Amino acid sequence: MANERPLTLSEARALLYKHVHDDPSDACGSFAAALNEVLERFYSKGLWDGYLERLDVSSWITDNVMTLPYAYEGILAILVDDCPWDIFDKTHEFHPNGPGAHDAGEGGTYIVDLGFSTVTDQLIRKYKFLCDVSNADTIEALAKQRFVCLENDTDLIYPSHVGALKHALIAVCLENETDYVRSQEYWKLAYDLLDDEKETRDIGVQKPLPQNPWGISQDKPYGMY
Repeated sequence: MANERPLTLSEARALLYKHVHDDPSDACGSFAAALNEVLERFYSKGLWDGYLERLDVSSWITDNVMTLPYAYEGILAILVDDCPWDIFDKTHEFHPNGPGAHDAGEGGTYIVDLGFSTVTDQLIRKYKFLCDVSNADTIEALAKQRFVCLENDTDLIYPSHVGALKHALIAVCLENETDYVRSQEYWKLAYDLLDDEKETRDIGVQKPLPQNPWGISQDKPYGMY
């Protein structure tokens, strides 16, 4: 990231409030609302540092079905006993060249994304392991954290590129004024800054993924490489 550490909400407000209104205290909450809209748009547009986490997911699996805690939105990659497994869309079993329908644990070294289901009024994502993994020693995953709106002054901001945040805040304000043409110009500037930062920071680093999580024949998200 461009800063030595992620910005907090209070730091971002002090730096950028003037692009939303004239009140540095943000007593009306307009700045926080605009910033959360910006960050949600950033989140849905790409994979940015701060939202990805590598962790042991063994405890999330029951009867070969993995249920993600609410704090996580999805799995990008997974290792079963240090070996990568493919993750397929829930339509894969219905494909003419697919494996057909199988219950969890019946066989096949890949995983089917079952999508989201409502559990106690929360959308929770589940994945089905076609092979029995009950005896696996380790199951690790690269998980994407769920977007959560900022509320407290100490909440951290990802991504924290000041220039990108500034242009995106201006874009939101222009949208609120129905100036969509100029708004799109500022959104493009914001995303270009984020991609430029990621590209220059990762020079020389090869980062292949074990599967294409955004789908065949679809453009990769911003910030993927």
